[in-house]
Amino acid sequence: MDFLWCIPCIGILLLILIFALYRRKNYYPYAAKHLLTKREYRFYFLLREIADEYHYIICPKVGVKDLLTVTDKKQYMKYFHKIAQKHVDFVICDQDLHVLFAIELDDSTHEAKDAKKRDHLKNKAFAAAGIPLKRITELDQRQIRKLFR
Repeated sequence: MDFLWCIPCIGILLLILIFALYRRKNYYPYAAKHLLTKREYRFYFLLREIADEYHYIICPKVGVKDLLTVTDKKQYMKYFHKIAQKHVDFVICDQDLHVLFAIELDDSTHEAKDAKKRDHLKNKAFAAAGIPLKRITELDQRQIRKLFR
């Protein structure tokens, strides 16, 4: 008779366990964040002012794999993986969305050895594809205007 009170307790514990497992299965630890960093956002507004004069379109945070294609079919995956997870900060396009050039907004993080290797790869890949990749460090309207020349 004393053990009868255990049956509802075990049932409640089983329900809690089932609920916990169900929640874990439907657990998605994501939250929205702003597309651009504060520095990129400030740069975007300076850039937009000049791009509007030319009626150009600014595309932020574009994947390199969306801009370049691998031409070596025998070693496609080797070269695709080199660009698959990389992006450029901004792409400037004409009204027909033809890419005119890409922009990398560099800061002190680009001085690290690994960053220099990644930057070198991007520079070479964009040069091979015939797309100018322009780098800028200063959020200065005169410097930004030079990008469009």
